[in-house]
Amino acid sequence: MVKMHAAIKLILGLIIFVIGIYWYLPGTAVSAFFGRSAFQAFLAVFEGLFGLFLILMGLIIAWIEFEDLKWEKKEKKSK
Repeated sequence: MVKMHAAIKLILGLIIFVIGIYWYLPGTAVSAFFGRSAFQAFLAVFEGLFGLFLILMGLIIAWIEFEDLKWEKKEKKSK
């Protein structure tokens, strides 16, 4: 297993960050290649996934609260 020094990981992370920012800039090679800006594609994906995100977050919150209610009921019985 290869161990990377923390400074190398930091530099690699910053390079990936800059590439990610470049990806969404208008008028770049990415825009020309895909025929539309990456930001427009991001917005389309965001629109499509936002409802699914809300559904999943709602289910997770409901599940956590359901487990909490079960735990409280179990604690009351044991007292």
